[in-house]
Amino acid sequence: MQSQETDRFAAQIRALKDRAGISFEELARRTGISSSSLHRYCSGAKIPADYGVVHALAKACGARNDELRELHRQWALADATRSSVSPGELPAAVPGDDQSTRSPTTSWGAPEPARRSHRRRLTIVTIVCLMTITASVVAVLNAYRPDSSKAGSDPPANARATAPVRVFNIEERCRKRSDRAPGCSIGLAINPRLNYDARNVVNHRVWHNDVLNADCVLHDGDDVFDEIGTKGTRWYRVRLDDVPGGHAWLSGIRTRDTPALPTCAP
Repeated sequence: MQSQETDRFAAQIRALKDRAGISFEELARRTGISSSSLHRYCSGAKIPADYGVVHALAKACGARNDELRELHRQWALADATRSSVSPGELPAAVPGDDQSTRSPTTSWGAPEPARRSHRRRLTIVTIVCLMTITASVVAVLNAYRPDSSKAGSDPPANARATAPVRVFNIEERCRKRSDRAPGCSIGLAINPRLNYDARNVVNHRVWHNDVLNADCVLHDGDDVFDEIGTKGTRWYRVRLDDVPGGHAWLSGIRTRDTPALPTCAP
């Protein structure tokens, strides 16, 4: 049974489409999202796994900025309800379903969602504790750190070796496109250990065959799934000049490359 949040989100999508007066076929042409997926979104049978899909759909329907903000809020609420759905209530996978990225907030097929949510909270608490301890250790080390100009000092972070990783999109329709359709873009995480959703992605989007420079790999990050059910906890830290901190994280399920990289420090 659909949640009230899902029903309200679907109703807002339908209202935008009806106001624009365009068919599903025309909307599919404008966004690069298949007509079958658009039908599911408008009926509430399925929630887009990535907000980039919602944004592209709404813009194609002429949504105003205030409507985009409200739609983002409704999508986030509907998306959050999926983590509380029991496995027996989950819809069956539909071949050819179109989504630009698989948001790990959708734990379809994952057992005991309540326990996963509890583990996730414990992970967040652990991270906060580790960050506090790390800050204290760094402060002590800085007080006794020798002059970096002396021989044997560690190289700066930006001097570390990197390896290229090529983005791979599991959806064949996206691999065949020559343009950079919003519906085929992939989000990069801010923190690979936290829930990978619209609130945990940087503004920089990537597409199939984009090449990124990775400097380390994390093997025990958030467990994510792609459109065909492949899952993994491996994340690559990639360098970017246009995001805070100078880096973001690419899920290992979004590349076929396995470069030899050091493990990222906790």
